[in-house]
Amino acid sequence: MEINFSKIHGLGNDFVVVNELKGELVKDKVGFAKKFCNRNLGVGSDGVLFLCSDEAADFRMRIFNSDGSEAENCVNGLRCVALQKHLIDGSKKNDYKIETLAGPVNAKILSFENNIAVVEIEFLGKKEFKGKDSVEVNGKEFEYFFVDVGNPHAVIFMKEQVKDFPVEDTGHKIEFHEKFSPSRTNTEFVNIVSKNEVNMRVHERGACETMACGSGSIAIVIAGVSQGLLAKGEWIKVNQPGGTIEINFDGENVMLKAKAEKVFEGKLEWSE
Repeated sequence: MEINFSKIHGLGNDFVVVNELKGELVKDKVGFAKKFCNRNLGVGSDGVLFLCSDEAADFRMRIFNSDGSEAENCVNGLRCVALQKHLIDGSKKNDYKIETLAGPVNAKILSFENNIAVVEIEFLGKKEFKGKDSVEVNGKEFEYFFVDVGNPHAVIFMKEQVKDFPVEDTGHKIEFHEKFSPSRTNTEFVNIVSKNEVNMRVHERGACETMACGSGSIAIVIAGVSQGLLAKGEWIKVNQPGGTIEINFDGENVMLKAKAEKVFEGKLEWSE
């Protein structure tokens, strides 16, 4: 059967997006993600996002990483599905309540032009700072702050420049370290520029290094504010290879804004 899809990215964190609002089209979502996320043999993406019907919200987002694992949430993905629903609605609606495995989220389209939207997210889900610990990788000890925003994050503030750091190798070993078994973890490697700005690179669970991570950006700001390293209740720029996400955390509420862009659409041949 033919499956219609859109290719949408949030600061380079790219997704195949499938509309299942009128009913389920793909039963084997694990196999579908593994096949079409492949950058040599498929469309190529960090994951697949499904827009599903939901009685308590405008719609539900389900996300499957490139290795087939289902994630609880993805903030870059939320901006992408908000853009997709905005296009489905003929650009007539701007505000959406989106349900995820990690809980509900409010999304608002602040602007839209040439298939690019600036999307603001009010993050309503879990925002749990779990404290400090350390992990040893490659004979080196890394101090990290563990934050649960519906998915797990190990935030590492570094003096070493992240632009030159071996994120893929170190992040992969941290992801599969016994300390984070069995659920594994996302890992953010961060340089603090000022109280209102950081530079980061991220190794995402199930997807390796990606160009951007929204939930990871939230985890960084929660950890930084909790430790007095970043400004509480002010907008903070989180710079990453794909661009900049701005986040405001007042100790209780999290707001986020950044771009999402639809790149193209097409049809996929799929059989189960």
